Amino acid sequence: MILKHLLRFAAACIDAGAALGVIFTIAGLLGRFHWFLELFTQLKLPLATCFLGYAIYKVACRKHKTAALALLPLLINAFPPLLLLLPQEVQPLPAHPTQIRILQANILTSNSDSKALLKLIEESNPDVIVLQETNRRWLKELKVLNKRYPVNAAFPREDNFGAAIYCRHTNATAQIIFLNDPDKLPLTRVKLSLCNKTITITGVHPLAPIEAYLWKWRNRYTVELAGEVATIKGAQIVTGDLNNTPWTKYYQEFIKTSGLLDSSQGRGSLATWPTHQALVRIPLDHCFHSKDVIISSRRRGPQIGSDHFPILIDALF
Repeated sequence: MILKHLLRFAAACIDAGAALGVIFTIAGLLGRFHWFLELFTQLKLPLATCFLGYAIYKVACRKHKTAALALLPLLINAFPPLLLLLPQEVQPLPAHPTQIRILQANILTSNSDSKALLKLIEESNPDVIVLQETNRRWLKELKVLNKRYPVNAAFPREDNFGAAIYCRHTNATAQIIFLNDPDKLPLTRVKLSLCNKTITITGVHPLAPIEAYLWKWRNRYTVELAGEVATIKGAQIVTGDLNNTPWTKYYQEFIKTSGLLDSSQGRGSLATWPTHQALVRIPLDHCFHSKDVIISSRRRGPQIGSDHFPILIDALF
């Protein structure tokens, strides 16, 4: 008898969770209008996964009508991520292509495991390292990179919005750039020449949209960033923690205004945050590129003690 009541209670909880998921799905469709609603727009992958599990559960319980009803919110949440699996327009391989590897990582200001990051750098041997959330302590611990990566620039901050960039090739320049935003968020940039070709790599980290003010400034920053990178001539890559997912209005607006291609297209989204909660993990770290750049590989790196997974990008230009 007790087991029967427990099973009924569990079933009621699952149904209540599904009802809540429907509310979240509807809220996510209205994400362009309010910062709080956009938080649910970001959850399309977790919601799709939950509704898939719910539909399977209802089929197992032989409640096929309820399972069929679950397909609607499942499709609403799964459709945008599935669109990223459609192949991107094939770009011709550059003549005499030059390969470059980029390590992109939000390392988390409070993360004290610098050895994990340094081990990843040693094993992956990137040409350019793009980092977010560097403070003075982090830069001190990363001084060991200066000899191997002699071209570098950094702007430490203690509020999770410091940044740094490192390049192992000497035929390059590195700089910190600021857009017209009141928080003075640093952009990192390397302009690198290899084999008589030049490529520009920009590292970005807008504000996290967890309240109205931050949401508005992230959106304005994203639009201004798109206009800024659109002025860059030649091959370029923009990468970083955008605090945004591919199915929001301003993410799509960034692609449209910048003229860059999303490396997720044809590959699917790469969920990178949070590292410790796989069920609710979403794609916040991204890589965009100009049409004269081909991304040959884009993969998630191992845990480095941060709440973000790093990503490794191999590109041809």
